[in-house]
Amino acid sequence: MRVWRLIAGTLCLAGCASTGDITHNKPTFQASTAKLDSVYAACVHTRWMAISPTARIVETPIALQVVARNATTNIEELLVIHSKAAGADVVLYERMEVLALRAYRDVAKACL
Repeated sequence: MRVWRLIAGTLCLAGCASTGDITHNKPTFQASTAKLDSVYAACVHTRWMAISPTARIVETPIALQVVARNATTNIEELLVIHSKAAGADVVLYERMEVLALRAYRDVAKACL
């Protein structure tokens, strides 16, 4: 029983990994929107939930993030939304830029 608790604890800690490693990738999409950061994030989050039920909004001290997780790679998609005086700047990072994941990019563009 102790072994299973140890394994479960290790998996939980692995799930808390930072999003920092994905931001070392080149952004696959960058844009600006006239929408408030929270309005844009809500639009993207709602639509990403249809693709991945694990999608969530994370508020950091400097930005809003919409994150889609994958069971094997942790962070699959990361959309960083920086508020500015008139709207927001958005940057999308993807673990892998593949055609199958294009739906995330399409949503990020559609919500602008």
